[in-house]
Amino acid sequence: MISSLKKLVLSKLNLSNERSARASKNVVVAFISMAITLVISFIMVPLTLGFIGKVEYGIWLTLSSIVAWFSYFDVGLGNGLRNKLAEALAKNDKETSKIYISSSYALISIIAGMMFIGFLLFANNVSWNNILNTNSIPNSELFKIVSTVFFFFCMGFSMKTLSSILQAMQLYALNDIIGIVTQLLGLSGIYYLINYSDSSLFLLCLIYGSQNAIVLLFASFILFATKLKEFRPQFKYISLKKSLPLLNLGGWFFLNQILYMVTTQSSLFIVVQLFGPGDVTEFNLAKRYMALVSMVFMMVLTPFLAAFTEAYTKQDFTWIRKTMRLITWIWFGTILFTLALIIGYRVFFNIWVGGSVMPAFYLIVLMGFQGIAETLTAAYTLFLNGIGKIRLQFFTLSISAILFIPMVLLFNYLGFGLNSLILPAIIFASLSAILFKYQYEKVLKGYAVGIWNK
Repeated sequence: MISSLKKLVLSKLNLSNERSARASKNVVVAFISMAITLVISFIMVPLTLGFIGKVEYGIWLTLSSIVAWFSYFDVGLGNGLRNKLAEALAKNDKETSKIYISSSYALISIIAGMMFIGFLLFANNVSWNNILNTNSIPNSELFKIVSTVFFFFCMGFSMKTLSSILQAMQLYALNDIIGIVTQLLGLSGIYYLINYSDSSLFLLCLIYGSQNAIVLLFASFILFATKLKEFRPQFKYISLKKSLPLLNLGGWFFLNQILYMVTTQSSLFIVVQLFGPGDVTEFNLAKRYMALVSMVFMMVLTPFLAAFTEAYTKQDFTWIRKTMRLITWIWFGTILFTLALIIGYRVFFNIWVGGSVMPAFYLIVLMGFQGIAETLTAAYTLFLNGIGKIRLQFFTLSISAILFIPMVLLFNYLGFGLNSLILPAIIFASLSAILFKYQYEKVLKGYAVGIWNK
């Protein structure tokens, strides 16, 4: 079966070169990884709900969303490293590759340490009851939970450079395996809590908060001692001056990430403030269910990111066009997948969480439209990100970030409820898809100038 899927991808690309072979292998492993990850993640939701209840689960979701904001504070180094390292490897420049890797680890570790110190100073002087809109847990307990989660987040933050390295080397399969191990560790942890512990939000956050950091730490030691030994971080290769290209390109990625965060990661915080922790659970589970479409699509797309960088560096435009045509056909398949999810969502939620949470029909439908628009946008931004043409994204994301919250408040005032968070996203994603497709065509035809070529 795996061999057949690999041959299918290669036949659609109509190429049998090494780049296509790597990409098809990564796609196959991505599908297997996705299947395992989906099964585990959907199993964990009812287990977690049963362990701590709907309201505390909503608190955890909101807290994890707030902490996730800080993942963008690597000033774009992760994305900059992925692109520039892929370029250096395409040119077989190992010396520059080692400098990029060692310098990135040093810079991100410094950022992580500064974030943790700054966060502790801030977290000890605010009311987490107000931030999370709950009085069911004492503020002192919430502070302990937040501090613990953020400590492991910062630890994982400094380790996640490994993921960018694997992507640049087109070793997405290894990256996916690390993700599977992380999910299995989390499932084992929640299973242990259910059977050997009383209900505790702190213990749940400890399990969920630490799993990624622990797995990345061990994976880093193993890979840099074996497969990546030639590129292991060393002090002698740390050079701020020579790593400036990472900071330059990474800076634009960073700005885009921050703006993107406003329109995505802020959603749960807005929900908890406007509607309460209980509605966070409904909104999040609906979003997680409909995100199956984008998750499948991105599993297919992501292995091509570094491949686009390599192909563009080598001016292989034929490969790029054939790959984009394949991706477009796959996108049409996501429309049918979306319709199937909408039709079967009530049955799924009855099986998944026993009907204890049942999102409104229109919320599911609108999230479906949002997913269709965002996956089409992702098809073109993947290519543009891979070649570093991201300036236009900055301007479109800036407009989205400025207008998002006012539009949410307007739609909520008009009585759209939770749907108020989805409608602006549909509008922004649809307009972005049109713009980025136009930019893609101009870049490949060699007509891109000004903002279209930056």
